[in-house]
Amino acid sequence: MLRVVFPIIIALMLSACMDTQQFTFKQPVSPEKTPQAQLTAGVAIRDITPPPGIPRSGYAIWSTTGEGFRTRLSARAYYLKDADGQAYAMIQTDLMAGSRILLAKVAELVTEKTGINSRNLTITATHTHSSPGQFFGSEMYNKHASHRRGFDPEYFNFLSRQLADALIEAHDNQVAAKIASGRKAIWGLTRNRAIVPYSKNENHSNITDSESEVFHAINPFLYMVRIDGLADNGNYEPMGAFMSFSIHGTSIPRYDPFFSADLWAYLQGDLKQKIETELKPSKPVIIGGFEGTHGDMAPALPYEQSGYIWSRNVGSGIAKEAWGLFDQLAQELDSTAEIKVASRHIKMREQPEINGITICDAASIGTPLTAAPFEHESPFFGWMPYFKNGSKSWFFNDGCQGNKSILGSEFLQSIIEPKENFPDDILFQVVQLGNLVIAPLPFELTAETGARIEQAIQSSYQDAGLKKPMVMVTSLANGYTGYITTPEEYGEQNYESGHTIYGQYSEPYVTQHLGLLSADLLAQGSVEELPNEWIFELSINRFITPAVNPTTELRKTIRRAELRLAEVNEEAYWSFDWLDVPPALINLHQPLLSIQTGRKNAAGQIDWQPMKKNGIAINDQGYDMAIQLQEIYAGTGDQSDKEASASYRAYWYNPTYSGPQQWYRFVIQARGEDNIFYSPAFN
Repeated sequence: MLRVVFPIIIALMLSACMDTQQFTFKQPVSPEKTPQAQLTAGVAIRDITPPPGIPRSGYAIWSTTGEGFRTRLSARAYYLKDADGQAYAMIQTDLMAGSRILLAKVAELVTEKTGINSRNLTITATHTHSSPGQFFGSEMYNKHASHRRGFDPEYFNFLSRQLADALIEAHDNQVAAKIASGRKAIWGLTRNRAIVPYSKNENHSNITDSESEVFHAINPFLYMVRIDGLADNGNYEPMGAFMSFSIHGTSIPRYDPFFSADLWAYLQGDLKQKIETELKPSKPVIIGGFEGTHGDMAPALPYEQSGYIWSRNVGSGIAKEAWGLFDQLAQELDSTAEIKVASRHIKMREQPEINGITICDAASIGTPLTAAPFEHESPFFGWMPYFKNGSKSWFFNDGCQGNKSILGSEFLQSIIEPKENFPDDILFQVVQLGNLVIAPLPFELTAETGARIEQAIQSSYQDAGLKKPMVMVTSLANGYTGYITTPEEYGEQNYESGHTIYGQYSEPYVTQHLGLLSADLLAQGSVEELPNEWIFELSINRFITPAVNPTTELRKTIRRAELRLAEVNEEAYWSFDWLDVPPALINLHQPLLSIQTGRKNAAGQIDWQPMKKNGIAINDQGYDMAIQLQEIYAGTGDQSDKEASASYRAYWYNPTYSGPQQWYRFVIQARGEDNIFYSPAFN
């Protein structure tokens, strides 16, 4: 009885009635290509950090509501156009996954100005589990990726606008450019979290019981596209880079209250700092990363030691390796690189067969999905029979779902979670940039799944009499459709295969589609097979209560700065509390916090200066400051139905000391009617 009751209780808790809204997006027409002298490129960045109050996405019912941020979330846009006039845009985001409705909305906003539409646009993600949810194009993941349900139109509109603005800026600022692509193996910073399923692959029968095997059974490659542009001085200099690496964004624990970019903050930030320090470009470089074939790849943290210390250790370690690749690519920069794009939209429930391979025509989730993956097992479900990893059905296993033990039974699951709530469409893309082929997919792909897709694409080039290209297979692009494991991995029914929602033949099905699409690209030069419109009907929930700007200054100190010393796997920090505008008005996507320092002069006054550490300013654009919502206070009088103010806590982690004569203070930037605000001095 328990095996049925618990899933039903959980589903019903998350399935309260709410309003629905339909969103329709007409497919923009691709403009005619206009040849130009050479390759051009533009880059831009926007902050997408949300206000406090939106659920953090990725840990399902064990997620938390974001109360502020530790490291900022960003979207980075890369616009490329070759000499033949073929354009392509990549938008990298510090989000859990891409979103089909987000892709459609951004395309709608940018097509007229940039010539970019859903065909030649890819939106990727770092898969940080400390980012907001509630912007997906399916009921299933707006309901179950976090602990609360619903699509938030306000955050979605903000997110869409920020991404669109970044891409428009990148387009408008394009210059003559050169690009180079390459890859580098990085070992010791990732490990396979599902080694038993991996060992079942027919081409990995040599897996041993050695403790070190989890560090070998990985996709070790970091792929990178370096972009250099023509500067005002007439020289080419770095503009930025985007890169793909296979590592889960789960180095920050599920109970953390902050939004953060997880280990990707340190990977992207450290590489940016290294490039700007070593090469001194005239403009800031834009460095973005996103997921590769990470489905069974975990960050190599010490067990049960997730948190910011080890997140930084792993992210910075990858950045050191990435710098070597970036520097090496300077010798291979090319202004003649050709761009080719193929896009094909498939409705899986309507087109479940290709070349004799058939997937399920309806999605189902398996009981191990409730258990969660190794190192992040759910309380209770992680060890309970029927739910724990490896739980299989021993009867009636010949169907498309194989030996999956379907959560709550097929009949009950379809009642509680109707099949139309699951995502059922894929935007297949194959993009060639010079000698690199990018294959963005909306799934979380295991390492072996990615390897088989890579081989299929390379075979299509060989069949056409061409040299095998380097292939960057990337997960979580343009949507979210669960996992894909190989048929051999699927048979073990761990978390990853329990979340392979279209059954045991999903990997061969997707591999066949990518091989066919790449072959069609080579035969036709381009492919554009998209529907005339995309329609989404989603349940709506608004997580941030609107507020009006207070008419008087609010700010005051609630608690003076206090120091907390470091404990095991924790950082020391100073914190102080102050009163400010409500969450809807705090605008965390704009700079807010910094630290100033100074010494008292003979008159007892302090000459305050922005504080720096190793030449880098200490502020909320970096790694060591955070803001957290503490309490919301209701208004009075005419604003009794509005949130009039809120208290916040500012953190400064890993503080430095320069003796008793050195003083410090928090600086809070202006908001609304409130001017810049300073905490009382401390040391």
